[in-house]
Amino acid sequence: MKTIRDVIVNLDRAFRTDPRPSCFHCLGVTSLELCTEVERHIQRDLKKVYTVEDGICKKRDHQARVIRPRQSS
Repeated sequence: MKTIRDVIVNLDRAFRTDPRPSCFHCLGVTSLELCTEVERHIQRDLKKVYTVEDGICKKRDHQARVIRPRQSS
């Protein structure tokens, strides 16, 4: 079973190689409960690094709840 920490490490790794917005499922998070926990963690602790919003997952071109790295300025 994945933990929130495992998912965040996976996000960091995935966005380093491909920074396009991706849904939880395409990033390997299939449990709805874990998706909710990860989204809450991002909004609370990582809001300067990532955003979570409804949008288009660019990995498979479908509508979903996506995670997007914030642009560094």
